[in-house]
Amino acid sequence: MRPIEQGRLFLRSQNRSLEASLSEAKLEMHELAIAQSIFDVIEARAAECHATQVKGVRLRVGEASGIVTDSLTFCFEMLASFDPVLAGTQLLIDIVPHQARCRHCAKEFPVKNFIAQCPTCEKWSDEIVSGNELQILEMEIEAS
Repeated sequence: MRPIEQGRLFLRSQNRSLEASLSEAKLEMHELAIAQSIFDVIEARAAECHATQVKGVRLRVGEASGIVTDSLTFCFEMLASFDPVLAGTQLLIDIVPHQARCRHCAKEFPVKNFIAQCPTCEKWSDEIVSGNELQILEMEIEAS
C-alpha cells in the first residue's frame, strides 16, 4: 500500500471515530435537555416549599422512552452541583417495562425490540400500556 493510501485510510478511520464521538455527544445533549427540565421543576417546587436542601428525587422512566439513565443521572448531578439547595441530590430512577395489550385476546405482554406482536394469538397490537413515560414521582426535602 502506498503512503498516500495509508494516510487516506487513517483519515477515514479518524472520521469514523469523530462521527462516533459526535453521536455520543448528541445523546448527552438529549439527556442534558431532559435533566434541565427536571432540574427546573424540582428547583421551582423546592422554592415553593421553602426547602433548604433537596435530598432525593424519584423518577419513573419507561424503557422505550429513549432516555439513557446513566447519562441523565450524570447531567442532573452536574446541573444540581451549581445550586446550593440541590447540590448532592440523589436521583433515583424506577424503570418501567415496555408493555402492550392485545386488542384481540386482551393479554398484556412485553414488547421486545419495539415489536408489539402478541405471543399468545400472534396478532399485532398498537395499544402500548407502559414503557414510554417520564414522570417525577416524588422529592425528599429539608425545610426551614
